[in-house]
Amino acid sequence: MFNSKIKKQPNKKFKTIFFIAPLMVSFLMVSCIQTDNKKPAIANETNVTETNKEALEYRDFGDDPFVFNIEDYTKGNDTYRTALWTGKYMQLTVMSILPGEDVGLEVHDDHDQFIRVEEGEGIVMMGDTEDNLSYQKKVKDDFAIMIPAGKWHNVVNDSDKPLKLYSIYAPKEHIHGTVHKTREEALADEHDH
Repeated sequence: MFNSKIKKQPNKKFKTIFFIAPLMVSFLMVSCIQTDNKKPAIANETNVTETNKEALEYRDFGDDPFVFNIEDYTKGNDTYRTALWTGKYMQLTVMSILPGEDVGLEVHDDHDQFIRVEEGEGIVMMGDTEDNLSYQKKVKDDFAIMIPAGKWHNVVNDSDKPLKLYSIYAPKEHIHGTVHKTREEALADEHDH
């Protein structure tokens, strides 16, 4: 029968887990708590610069680090398309679409695209084929548009004011330094788009 004097020994792994787990939780909790009100250390505070709202420079900042007010750059842009930052794997363009114009019906088979409307109104259309853009939504200030790879899409300015937006491609879509002052110039530059 059962011998009450024999005690079953807990598994050694079980003991180890119950010993180590509380120690790890305690360590993580302590490491995530700031115990003082000190500011984070900055490597070289003399190199920290303020952003200057008045001096917006429209050029491709390439692989250089770039911190900026995206709203100011987007709203201040008067070109149809300007590549503002072209990195190794991603690109940011700002666009100003005039009333009655559009981004242009296109599809990107190898990358997704993000568009944000900063100012103006329009209609975004997407679909599986260029002649079946069954997904249609009205967009305006502060709307974001997520375009999956392989979807035909277009954004049309159906208002009487310029549609100001920025677009992020990953990977990049245009050559470094792309500037198209007008839609006609962009269409003429077919190798780029």
